[in-house]
Amino acid sequence: MSYISCWEWGNYGSYLAVVRASPLPLVCFRNSISLVNMLEAPPRKSWRECIRSFTWAWHTVIMGTGGTSALVHAFPYENASPAIKVVTLIVFFLNLLLFVLFTGATIARYIMFPDTWRKMIRHPTQGPLMGAFPAGAATLINIALVAHQEWNFGSTCFLYTLWGCWWLDSIVSYLIAFGMLHGMMVEQKHALDTMTALWLLPAISLIVASSTGGLLSTALKAQSMKFAALTALFSLTMVIIGLSLALMMITVYLARLVISGPPEKLLVLSAFVTLGPFGQGGYSLLINGRNLSEILPLYVSGTFPDVAAGGQMIFSFCLCGAYILWSMGICWIIISSNLIFSVLKKEGGIPFSITYQGLIFPNAVLALLSVQLGNALNSDVFRGFGAAWTVVVFILWLSIFARTGLAVIDRSIFVAPDNAAPLLPLDISDSMNPAGTSHTMAAIHQLHLSNFMPLHVTK
Repeated sequence: MSYISCWEWGNYGSYLAVVRASPLPLVCFRNSISLVNMLEAPPRKSWRECIRSFTWAWHTVIMGTGGTSALVHAFPYENASPAIKVVTLIVFFLNLLLFVLFTGATIARYIMFPDTWRKMIRHPTQGPLMGAFPAGAATLINIALVAHQEWNFGSTCFLYTLWGCWWLDSIVSYLIAFGMLHGMMVEQKHALDTMTALWLLPAISLIVASSTGGLLSTALKAQSMKFAALTALFSLTMVIIGLSLALMMITVYLARLVISGPPEKLLVLSAFVTLGPFGQGGYSLLINGRNLSEILPLYVSGTFPDVAAGGQMIFSFCLCGAYILWSMGICWIIISSNLIFSVLKKEGGIPFSITYQGLIFPNAVLALLSVQLGNALNSDVFRGFGAAWTVVVFILWLSIFARTGLAVIDRSIFVAPDNAAPLLPLDISDSMNPAGTSHTMAAIHQLHLSNFMPLHVTK
């Protein structure tokens, strides 16, 4: 007789995935509880266990909520109305509260459970999710800057405080982008057929920080043209580096889709992450290109190249680049939607998890780029598309946010695959019997997919 062992109570969701995927009987030696009772009355996780399972994936909530607040503020119609301001501030303060709570929970996780840090670094898809932290923090700086510039909140000291926070965020973004790239090469084990779009998140953190730098550069022009020029040039360099990394990874991801087919059901939603570099990258190019076109004639002297013409050339190149990225974003909306529909048709509905939060930010920044292109080109087509996509994103954010709240209340959404203990066969015949091994490994693979997680073996 073959069995699968349940090692610890804290992984009830893991047990359930195994039970559903495997025809083998399940016996809990440690707890001596029947399978029937487990299925009827799943144990509710303690808050300590929830903190242990609080992964970097939760910071995608900050990214999505921050992107939504920026999108509401940039709505192209009736933009100066009090309703737009009120909704923007409500979403901003909600996001600020969540950022404080999530940062505290993340710190608590690695203090209370120090062994989880190395597990996370070595995990092939938990590690890249670190990029969501600085990206989410940058969205808070954006709206705080709006409050200062448009609603007269704070003094010049507040502006320089935001500038200092941006430098810190940029440093963290660089450390995560290149540190995680090194970790993916040295610490982790990867294969083309298990690649996910989450590889992009460390690069996205650079791109998001660059757009924040562009907004700060605009604000700094009234205070110091030197600081404004420095910020714009640093931001333009950062977006070029981020886009370079992201475009190379997206090319590999497209090859993975062609060679290996659509991702697994629980991973397919991450295909929309590819919109992030296109939307945020195009937005950053427009903001920083416009700043440099205005700063160069005022700050730089000389005739080679002609300073005024040089500034306009930079903006023209950035505008063309932004339009190309917007077009590529539309392309990936079609590809990602087709992938999701094909998986839904073949395998049915996609279970709710924190994965759904990854839909919001990429679509939000593409809508933001559409609005910005509409302003730059004075195009009603882009403004109309951006407004329509804004409504879609806002409804999507409301529905996913509400569903996440319900899952937090019953604590079913707290899953940390980098903490999960491997499920090993008790009977040696399982290890030697190909049929038994097939069932067991399929169950483990399904378990690891529950939170962006393909199964890998780390070094």
